Amino acid sequence: MNRLCLIPLLLLAACSKEGDPAPAATDLAGPVTDAASALPSDAAETAAPKASAATVSRYTSFKSCALVEEGEGEDWSVSRCEGMGGFDLQIDYGDARDDLVLLRGGRKPAKLGLIALGTGGFNTLADTAEWRGTEGPAGFKPARLIVRNNVSEDPVNAEKVTSILMVIDLEQACVIAQVRPKAGQNEAARSIADGPPRPCLMKATP
Repeated sequence: MNRLCLIPLLLLAACSKEGDPAPAATDLAGPVTDAASALPSDAAETAAPKASAATVSRYTSFKSCALVEEGEGEDWSVSRCEGMGGFDLQIDYGDARDDLVLLRGGRKPAKLGLIALGTGGFNTLADTAEWRGTEGPAGFKPARLIVRNNVSEDPVNAEKVTSILMVIDLEQACVIAQVRPKAGQNEAARSIADGPPRPCLMKATP
């Protein structure tokens, strides 16, 4: 009698065990999200670091400069070169010496004093100016300029020249460093150009 009463109970328990679905794994673990999507939209943007603009080089050839004026029977001339980022360049030549003038829109021209920095000896600028700056949606924005100044430092032997890289701060409109010949001279000049602010070696003149 008792065995017969247990049979319906056992059958009922078996049916109940087979009919209930097992809980899904996602129900146990909760919804899967990444850290950024769990944040509000503005916080997610803050969490993702913004890539800083890389410093790049652009170049101006002094061979493309246009002659503005020259002395009739005298050894001097003025040439103007199209620059970048609102800056143009002017080469003032006289008596076998080159000086560079920075032309800035809305501000006075700034003569950089390359002759004086080269101790007043004969000097010649190399053919290329290197602009260092950043490239963004608004275009190239230069911050520094590097030019090679070939200087005759020995008055007895004027043919012997020293090739010096001049690093120019465009905001201050002045030379901030002279990198003399050595291994890695170009890299050293670029490192200074891309580095922190430096004082002027000599104030530019109008």
